[in-house]
Amino acid sequence: MTATVENLLRCRSPHPDPDMRLFCLPWAGAGALGYSSWTLPTDMAAEVWAVQLPGREDRAGEPPLPSITSMVDVLRGAVEPLLDRPFAFFGHSMGALLAFELARALRATGGPAPAQLFLSGMRSPDLTPWRPAASVLGDEALLHRLNEIAGPSVSAVRDRDVLLWLAPAMRADFAACENYQYRDELPLDIPTCLLAAGDDAEVRVDEVSAWRRHCGAVGPVRVFEGGHLYLLDQRADVLSLIAEELQGHGVFGIGPVRRPRV
Repeated sequence: MTATVENLLRCRSPHPDPDMRLFCLPWAGAGALGYSSWTLPTDMAAEVWAVQLPGREDRAGEPPLPSITSMVDVLRGAVEPLLDRPFAFFGHSMGALLAFELARALRATGGPAPAQLFLSGMRSPDLTPWRPAASVLGDEALLHRLNEIAGPSVSAVRDRDVLLWLAPAMRADFAACENYQYRDELPLDIPTCLLAAGDDAEVRVDEVSAWRRHCGAVGPVRVFEGGHLYLLDQRADVLSLIAEELQGHGVFGIGPVRRPRV
């Protein structure tokens, strides 16, 4: 399965000669708009690319992809032309699974590795979820669950009609995560930053910490105030952490070797 950069990846502020690219992978039901206001400091000469999967926002008329594997397949084909510069993956919730599996897919095919992974709001992939499946819930039960997921976030969507319109994509993404099967492989030798929320009703901090079994150079989990969608309210602090981590790990000038442009 193939996908073009134009329909799957969105960059609000392209740079004529970027030093690095940050690819941002979405949580369940979300699209590129969730990262549309994300920028890194100008002196970093960095591009932020947001993923627009089928079934949401301006791709709402397309069927959602049914599995994490199918999402990774199309993502790998879309990002490969952009991996001529150092790059990093940020993924929240479902996006963390996508970032992890995309990095493993690149490794399996001999592709370049991300200079860093940012995995947010998702339990380690080998852990069994302790919350009941959300994909099979009826409308009222799903709305209740979505309200729990939003938690104290003041920026989360709470309009009933909007949530019901988003429900098909959310159910499809929930099902993709619920049906995900972890495959045991060697840990990724990639510096990894773990992010969590202290009041997350879906994922505990210790479950996020368990990612260290699968990644390299993992420091303490960075815990933010808020619920599962904390990053909507803590955007500035999250971006500050990302910039600090990228600079601290020497992404600029020490990351993957630039390939000649053709």
